Amino acid sequence: MKVLLIGSGGREHALAWKLAQSPSLTKLFAAPGNPGIAAHAELVDLDPRHVESIVAFARDENIGLVVVGPEQPLVDGLADKLREDGVLVFGHSAAAAQLEGSKGFTKDLCMRAGIPTAAYERHADGASARAALDRFGLPVVIKADGLAAGKGVVIATTREEAEAALDGAGEVVIEDYMEGEEASFFALTDGTAIASFGSAQDHKRVGDGDTGPNTGGMGAYSPARVLTPALELRAMREIVEPTVRAMAEAGMPCSGILFAGLMLTAEGPKLIEYNCRFGDPEAQVLMARFDGDLVALLLAVAEGRLGEVPPPTLEDRVALTVVMAAKGYPGTPETGGSISGIAAAEAGGARVFQAGTALRDGQLVAAGGRVLAVTACAANVAEAQAAAYRAVDRIDFPTGFCRHDIGWREVARERA
Repeated sequence: MKVLLIGSGGREHALAWKLAQSPSLTKLFAAPGNPGIAAHAELVDLDPRHVESIVAFARDENIGLVVVGPEQPLVDGLADKLREDGVLVFGHSAAAAQLEGSKGFTKDLCMRAGIPTAAYERHADGASARAALDRFGLPVVIKADGLAAGKGVVIATTREEAEAALDGAGEVVIEDYMEGEEASFFALTDGTAIASFGSAQDHKRVGDGDTGPNTGGMGAYSPARVLTPALELRAMREIVEPTVRAMAEAGMPCSGILFAGLMLTAEGPKLIEYNCRFGDPEAQVLMARFDGDLVALLLAVAEGRLGEVPPPTLEDRVALTVVMAAKGYPGTPETGGSISGIAAAEAGGARVFQAGTALRDGQLVAAGGRVLAVTACAANVAEAQAAAYRAVDRIDFPTGFCRHDIGWREVARERA
């Protein structure tokens, strides 16, 4: 089967790497891809937001399955257009992608369906939201309603920080601050059947010790042991299953991956937010653990046959990824810096997924904020962490940086 993968980041490199291992695959295309993805797929110079061009390519090349990596094309309706043209696609419709595309939409759905989440208010602009701050204690969570590449959340600890977050803001959601530890839970669904696809824990803050501004993610590990089997079962029954039912009843059935960001509170798991695609860097650790034919699995979702195939299996080992970013990130990144040593890093058993990279005169260079995701597997988090950082040390990226404590919470628990 011919498969077309949409996207160009570290998530897509991880997906391409795993798709390329599938016995169901005859040829893999990636649009637009990146230099790392080029090792697994034929790159196609198509913009993921040019929907008609992608639909035409899929039709002309007789693509059997399109896998949509990033969220923006889903929100833009790419999956809808492909389905209208008779092309099978792994990815949510624009209506279902509102679960990620609008924080307010998801909060309202939670309220109607009785899904546990933080108390909230929606406001059309920052001015009206400012007047509502008195109804919330501190800290308070302020979220941009739309897509924000994982960086549209402010946890304000003072009134001044809250008001600054609302200055010039568009539509926002204000939420009560929830106490607990965060974890991510992933589930595949074809709109009816649901299958768990594991857990992970991301590290959003740019600095060691979870300091500094939020980013798209500076590293992750999987599984997140803090999300115990009992808590995972509750998350499935109390959060994911009611969401899938409610969306189907509203005429907006989900078909793809649901990535539930959870807060593990004293009362149990509560939904922070949904993403409608594999996370980045969570995809890197999930793909490192997934043991199966990814093309066949995603095709079963696209064809509405998820309930007819065996549930996905993930290896019992730990995968951990460290993001190497360009200096200046999450502000303005310093692009153009040379990168070498990837082969040396991978010689030790790690896998380096490329994100914001480009080739200039044959030299690999940084071309974005998050540049590489250095991933290693081992029996526990401490060993996976050590292996990943050994690989990081073999990479020569003078204008890059990384956190040095990915997985620190779980390492501390393992040593306790």
